[in-house]
Amino acid sequence: MVKYIRIKVLKLAFLFLLLFVVHRNQAQVLEFDRLEQLYDQGHYRLVYFKAGKYLNKPEYDYSLFPKYYRSLAVLQRMQGFKFRQRKTEEVQSSFSFIGQLSSSQRGSEIMRTHSNELESLYLDLNAWIQSEIEQSNTDIASYYQDLVKMTFSKLIVAKEISASWSPSNTLELKTQESMISFAATLMGTSYVWGGSSKDGFDCSGFTSYVFKEYGITLPRVSADQYANSVKVASEEARIGDLVFFGKDGKVNHVGILVNQPGEPKKMIHASSSKGVVFQSIDDSKYFSERLIGFGRY
Repeated sequence: MVKYIRIKVLKLAFLFLLLFVVHRNQAQVLEFDRLEQLYDQGHYRLVYFKAGKYLNKPEYDYSLFPKYYRSLAVLQRMQGFKFRQRKTEEVQSSFSFIGQLSSSQRGSEIMRTHSNELESLYLDLNAWIQSEIEQSNTDIASYYQDLVKMTFSKLIVAKEISASWSPSNTLELKTQESMISFAATLMGTSYVWGGSSKDGFDCSGFTSYVFKEYGITLPRVSADQYANSVKVASEEARIGDLVFFGKDGKVNHVGILVNQPGEPKKMIHASSSKGVVFQSIDDSKYFSERLIGFGRY
């Protein structure tokens, strides 16, 4: 009888321990989900501090997620000069961590399940490098473009949500449709930082090249193209208008619309990952969230 009671007590203790472990792990999963949510909402500073707190707790050592989200937050915040200057070593270690994800099974699983976050970060860093080039900060741009290429070399960039286009051949759109037809002849041209010729384009180099063919001289950089354009409301934006993207109200990317008012928004642009392509805007989480406005020349 005593033996039976002891076994019963041991079983209950084991069950209690199991329930405790499950509850703790579920709580931690919820905390990681919260990190993901905050990062997706652009709260990089908060993610930085929360992930750092988890890194200092041994009970989270089993997971790569605290270090993963800390690194994502660092690479978003390092686009600001002050943070980059103060956290030089952590910036380097964050690039290294992301670059080595594929070397472990757990890291490879993160790359597979969080590919959208990594691709968005990759595109954000490329856009930031482009803005540094446009501001003549060529040394910084050159250093980080090599680092970004090396870090994300094993990242399989998801196929962008492509878009097709065909002219309507209506008389009032003759010039705009001719412009897009000309732009389409440049499809497949590689993306080159600072590029403005058929040898390779960056985003504003591409728009400048296309518009110049039609007698319109655009400012060289995307932010100036937006600043000097006639602003157009979203519902009135049409084929041939420029569409601008960025973060925190700062323009760092530009494309040329190919849709009519009321139609799903599409553009042709020089993509940092694909070169010159047609691209859906409305169906792209990345571009729809970073849309700043439209401009006409």
